[in-house]
Amino acid sequence: MSSLQIAPHTVLVHGLGRTRYDMFLLARRLRRLIPETTVHTFGYASRHLTISQAAEQLDSFIAKIAQGAPVSFVAHSLGGIVVRALDSYGTISAPLHRLVTLGSPHNGATIARILKNYAAMRSLFGPALSELGDLTLSKRSNHLEIGCVIGSLHSVWGALSIFSEDNDGLVLVREAHLEGCQSEIMIPVFHGVFPFSRRAADLSASFLRTGLFLPPQNSAV
Repeated sequence: MSSLQIAPHTVLVHGLGRTRYDMFLLARRLRRLIPETTVHTFGYASRHLTISQAAEQLDSFIAKIAQGAPVSFVAHSLGGIVVRALDSYGTISAPLHRLVTLGSPHNGATIARILKNYAAMRSLFGPALSELGDLTLSKRSNHLEIGCVIGSLHSVWGALSIFSEDNDGLVLVREAHLEGCQSEIMIPVFHGVFPFSRRAADLSASFLRTGLFLPPQNSAV
């Protein structure tokens, strides 16, 4: 575990079909919970870029805001995959510290593999949809300490009623698991609600500060 506790900068990365504005409530909560870090929201054209292209834009963003200082991340869904793609690069514009993923499908997404068969869905969600269906990223982190917050509705029913195992409505529990992550926790939250969940914010702050998920008592979802 890194001797550095809290990175000077924390970047929030949204998911597929979302915008940086979806991360504003989470940003406000994190600024209150961990005032030692400067919280930024990163926006990218998630429906038009490949994962690699989004990672390149993220690298340019942290080069501007961090000026060589360490950076941590909290990322929802596709955003977590974008940050991990950045982590796989040999040369990065700033030292990477910690990453909290909120429902990111580290092992690929069944829902993406299904939707990519439809031209309308490919047109709507762009190249990242197909990539999410069959991820080729290494499961090993090069620079980051990673914590995974996984949504579990304790139900086999998903948003499209196609799942046969526990999920968050869109991503299966096993798909959001990352082998070798430093810490992992499951919470009862629907996939799209992660950025607005108070408990997800509390857990993110805990991991960014300590490298562990230490939820406060009486934390509401």
